[in-house]
Amino acid sequence: MKKMNLFLLTVLGAALLLSGCGSKAEEEETTTLELKKNGEIVQSIIEDFSESYYDLDELKSTTESMIAGYNESAGSDNIKLQSAEVTDGVVHLVMTFRKSEDYTGLYRQALFSGTVKDAFIAGYDLDITLNSVKEEGATINKQDILDMGEKHIAVVRETTTVKTYGDILYISDDVTMGPDDRMATVTNGESLSYIIFK
Repeated sequence: MKKMNLFLLTVLGAALLLSGCGSKAEEEETTTLELKKNGEIVQSIIEDFSESYYDLDELKSTTESMIAGYNESAGSDNIKLQSAEVTDGVVHLVMTFRKSEDYTGLYRQALFSGTVKDAFIAGYDLDITLNSVKEEGATINKQDILDMGEKHIAVVRETTTVKTYGDILYISDDVTMGPDDRMATVTNGESLSYIIFK
């Protein structure tokens, strides 16, 4: 239910959770996954970093080492640490992934961003029921989803906020809409959650 990023566990040796639960940053910002139209994933990690034994330089060094190891095995710079800073006891890390498969590869955590057709080809089970965000009570099922082959879909298995590059149309039961049509929060990290967008 609570996803722990491996590099933070390595550095801190403690269960620093990255789901936005109970952190000082919760009121203003939260950890997000931003899906770009070119397939890139931007992860912004925002968490409490106020304990005296937390060390930003060590965090950066270990994160860069993990990224370098992944990129070496991938044969190219698929993941980059864009920034890492601490303000008022809150750490803000920004990492970019060339595609969702790189995110999955680094974290061993399910994530897909692409068309409905591509998700089906990749083996994701679309025998699900999704709720319309425009029409209260309206739902769609597997065949309706498959008929939207060129629409875009995000498949997530962690509690996080997701920013899409198109208006969100349908969501799983464990997804709640955010302040605008391109933001939603996944509330259950135990199973796959689905977001279909334009």
